[in-house]
Amino acid sequence: MNHLRLLAVRERSVNFVLTLLRVTVGVVMAAHGWSKLSDTAGTAASFAELGLPLPSLLVYVAVLTELFGGLALIFGLLTRYVALGIACTLVVAIVFAHLGNGLMAKNGGFEYPLTLLLVALLFVVNGGGTLSIDHALERRRQRHAAHVATVRTQRARAEARRAAHGSI
Repeated sequence: MNHLRLLAVRERSVNFVLTLLRVTVGVVMAAHGWSKLSDTAGTAASFAELGLPLPSLLVYVAVLTELFGGLALIFGLLTRYVALGIACTLVVAIVFAHLGNGLMAKNGGFEYPLTLLLVALLFVVNGGGTLSIDHALERRRQRHAAHVATVRTQRARAEARRAAHGSI
């Protein structure tokens, strides 16, 4: 029994830590998106200096991905999809802004965006976890599907009974 209780505690702990990680990265990404939204002209100029194509358009793609994706990540809404968008944004940031500066963040390197990229990939694979809107919606969908299956089974049984009584 102690082993089962330890497994339950471990599972709750993992769920809590993954939620904490998801919310924290969501806050960080939303803050970066807000920063870009607060100075779209400056951000577009920075993107142009980095050699990104269509910098005036990419500013809004980055804002959408970082600000709204970060907010969605905080709540665990469409987690796999927004995490994939965030991962793509981070790949662009690494390649265009950080790769040439080496690994270390103190030199403008890619260690921090690489870490965020790997966390985003964790959520692409794992989803939002049990403490997320995605999980709540999935549970609701499953309950609805189970209810529909029960109703269909009951109707089929009732029809079978009527058919059996009608053929006597």
